[in-house]
Amino acid sequence: MSRIAIIGLGNVLMGDDGFGPYVAQLLEGWYDWPDDVQVTEIGTQGVDLTPFVRGAEALVVVSSVHRKAPPGTLHRVSHAEVMDRELPNREPALRNSPYEPALRNLVLTLEFTGGAPRQVAVVGAEPESVELNGGLSDRVRPALEPAVAAVLEVLATHGVRPRPRQPRPEVLPWWEIRQGA
Repeated sequence: MSRIAIIGLGNVLMGDDGFGPYVAQLLEGWYDWPDDVQVTEIGTQGVDLTPFVRGAEALVVVSSVHRKAPPGTLHRVSHAEVMDRELPNREPALRNSPYEPALRNLVLTLEFTGGAPRQVAVVGAEPESVELNGGLSDRVRPALEPAVAAVLEVLATHGVRPRPRQPRPEVLPWWEIRQGA
């Protein structure tokens, strides 16, 4: 198992909900990673994250984060916020992400069964549109590079500094590749 798991969560067909997978694709394309770091574009929460997380010391999740801020605002959610035991008593409208309850439950389950990450961080952007349209909105797309930088900052606290690929390759996510292009 990797010491650090970086997971891009979100549905790439639902506009800005695909922010996490976009960032994961950039991280994979722009950097060479140490063997103990795994970057994975998961997509939606229908996939059980346990195999990707069990045994990792740290988990960084990249996703859309809903906090009623202007679209494209970058958010960082700490381990304490993710694991807030009071969250089930709050109104559903205060959720940071559609994946948040499952993420917290995943960590709680792994705490019980063994192999939970000691640190969890979420990096994400406030979405503008979460509708079936594919692609990020013009207001959220500029948050991609700052999100990559924020993930790198989190990783630096764990002593991880990936090697940038030179020259930086253009990354076109698989869901944007057009047939015959």
